[in-house]
Amino acid sequence: PDNAPDIVSELGECVGDKDTQMSRLAVRSMSQIACRDVGGEGCAESIARRLVEMLDLDVSHVCAEAATALVDVLRKHPELKPTVAPPLPRALRYMTDTDGKASVVHLLGECGDIVNEAPYALEKLIDSYDDIKSANVKIALLTSTMKLFFKRPPEVQKMLGRLLAKSTEDVSSQDLHDRALMYYRLLSSAGDLKIVENVVSTSPVIVGHGINFAEEEDKEQREALMKEFNTLSILYGTTSENFIAEEYQVKLVRMPKEHPLDAGAPPAADLSVNGVTETLQQTSIGEIAPEAAPAAPVASGEVDLLGFGDEPVAAAPPTAAPAGMTFEPSFNITGDEYQAKWEAVSDSAALSDMMLLRNQPASTDLVESALSLVNMSTMASGELPTELKFFLYAREAGGSGMIFLIQAVIFKPPSDLSISITIKTSGGDQAKSHESSQKVIDVMKTALKDFI
Repeated sequence: PDNAPDIVSELGECVGDKDTQMSRLAVRSMSQIACRDVGGEGCAESIARRLVEMLDLDVSHVCAEAATALVDVLRKHPELKPTVAPPLPRALRYMTDTDGKASVVHLLGECGDIVNEAPYALEKLIDSYDDIKSANVKIALLTSTMKLFFKRPPEVQKMLGRLLAKSTEDVSSQDLHDRALMYYRLLSSAGDLKIVENVVSTSPVIVGHGINFAEEEDKEQREALMKEFNTLSILYGTTSENFIAEEYQVKLVRMPKEHPLDAGAPPAADLSVNGVTETLQQTSIGEIAPEAAPAAPVASGEVDLLGFGDEPVAAAPPTAAPAGMTFEPSFNITGDEYQAKWEAVSDSAALSDMMLLRNQPASTDLVESALSLVNMSTMASGELPTELKFFLYAREAGGSGMIFLIQAVIFKPPSDLSISITIKTSGGDQAKSHESSQKVIDVMKTALKDFI
């Protein structure tokens, strides 16, 4: 603590160094001194003031690094908000670095209750949302606008609605898209907005001398804990070998499939999902149960999975929609009608869902043919390098008349193999729109069971 002012002063001189890496490290070092409380009383506030002054420098990398440093300082010292807040709207106007801009947007969300210009500064970014290329800036904008909504709802309500409409349709970042959907569903379904406010606005505050942020902890330790995710290891903060007696520990021994356990032994079985599936496909029912006891004939339309019937099992009928949701087989609309109906329904009224796939369809034709069996028609489809895209439609049978307009996207590797479904409805009882759309998703799951 005695020599902290001298060290901070020296680091301040290094900030202006021609070497940008040296300059950035100097700013980060000042932030670490403030966050770790090793400089004595008043040191954190003094460093925060220095960082705030750097926001006005005409050096882009210094401004960006200072903004990022202030985010960490405010996490550890939330009482410094009045010191950090005043220059933020001005800093946002002149910030060019994307990481720095994301940090300033984050700070505006944290300090929005004491920065009068905060909603208007963020609104300019929302109005130019389509011009923002950085996913980090978009995510920070979404989170900060949500936080600001609970602090100043009259000013933020409409701009938040516009932002949610844009971000739920944005597929440039999976994290952004999922966050936007989560926020929208929280706001639309929560009975008590105080609960939503607690979820969104509770900022992590790191209290205590010498306590580090999670990202500063030992990397090897984190990787070891991730291997035991969903266990008590995460709660205890250490691997299971440190709190489970040795005789109860599970020891995993990995061997290559072709390596026998002893001489002359058959190769070890492939217990992966694909291996088991392939084995089952190559094994007939008769091989599994050659001496199955006779049983009553299987009723028409049922599949005898265990091979107990006397007669050969008939092939399973084509996939059909679940009871309670069927579609008209001869329903058709034109492309112009499809487009008009789609645009007539707001994005916020749509139902979206995403699920992982087990297998990737080899072509769009396989998906279209599977869906046609449940009377779901294709308006258009296409294959891109990273995805398969489908524009589908159907009308509920039985007098309801509700029309379902569906956009489905199958994401290919290296992204997670998954399908994203967005459904809008037209006609029928709109009060049951989401309920009916969920049934449509269930129908699609059944029709695409070979892939899901």
